[in-house]
Amino acid sequence: MPAVQEDHSSHLTPDQITDYYRRAYRMVYNRDPQVAHAFAEWYQANGEIVHRITLFAEITRLRDQAQKERLKQADRSVIQRLIARLKRS
Repeated sequence: MPAVQEDHSSHLTPDQITDYYRRAYRMVYNRDPQVAHAFAEWYQANGEIVHRITLFAEITRLRDQAQKERLKQADRSVIQRLIARLKRS
């Protein structure tokens, strides 16, 4: 999935933008958001009307949060393997 950046986003359709938001939201919260294109550059996301730029910022924030969680899980996995190895010794 390509990174969503403001300077490259003008060619994205409203369906693509809502799809990017759904995917990012699902990665963090493990459930689907309520998101729809309202009109022009405005969207309704989880009951709130937001501008396209704000939605892009939220997509970026959600992706960053998901990435941090994946790294935290990976670190935890490494630590657990080290502990298991020490216990076997």
